[in-house]
Amino acid sequence: MIRPFVLAAALAFAGPAFAQDAPVKTAPAAAPPPAGGPAQAAGAPKKPPTLVEALIAAGFDPHTKLIGDAVQVMSGQRATLDVAGGKPVLEAVETGHVDMALPDGAPDTYKAVAPGKVAFAVDGSAAKKQSFLKIWNGLSHAVSYEAELTAIRSGKLAKRKAQVCAVPGGGTNYEMWSDPIIAVTLSAVAEVADDKITCK
Repeated sequence: MIRPFVLAAALAFAGPAFAQDAPVKTAPAAAPPPAGGPAQAAGAPKKPPTLVEALIAAGFDPHTKLIGDAVQVMSGQRATLDVAGGKPVLEAVETGHVDMALPDGAPDTYKAVAPGKVAFAVDGSAAKKQSFLKIWNGLSHAVSYEAELTAIRSGKLAKRKAQVCAVPGGGTNYEMWSDPIIAVTLSAVAEVADDKITCK
């Protein structure tokens, strides 16, 4: 079920889904400086808000980060987790692209994940009109997880749960959607028995 949050005119500049023929832009390493800086010169035209500024104004923090026992991964980034202790530990955040979002035949810009780690990368392609989640499972057994998508639909920020599948030990998997995904929040990340590889 979609839970939309109106961004009013702030997201009007975002245009239709996948309007540009380029990968979805990467989230910033740091938030823009807070409002209240030096005043604009008198008569200077007001600069339209960026997507990041619009998301912050709507109460959405556009950074790859842990949120309790979940991890929010922004488009254009990969989060590497250690889940051995039963609670995810965010070990690294990288910027790059997955192969599915690049022209056919182009490889990932990410390196293989280290043994014992799990990584999630979010990316998108305007040319293919698809958003992608790639999962690397460096564990010896399958890993299951739950996913919530954050996307822009008709100028509104929308969130919904997505059906995803467990990833076999030592394997990789992809999920894909036609929405322009801003972020995916992964929760309940856990190693499971190999005979428990299900989709939910």
